[in-house]
Amino acid sequence: MAYTGKYKTPTELMGDEGLSRDDKIEMLEQWRDDKEALMRAADEGMGGDFRADFLKKIEKALASLKEGSPEQD
Repeated sequence: MAYTGKYKTPTELMGDEGLSRDDKIEMLEQWRDDKEALMRAADEGMGGDFRADFLKKIEKALASLKEGSPEQD
């Protein structure tokens, strides 16, 4: 499953009732990995559109799913 083009924020993804918990975890993990890759590229001088605060939101959503609690903004 791909998050790209479907969700603007992790909160939006979390609110999608059509996704299972496992689907949400999978998509958030991919999103996190993509953002981390962009951060590494930027560190190497390649540029890239990333925001550390956005990565934190992804991590927070993942943690809430793995702990079984609802996400809090």
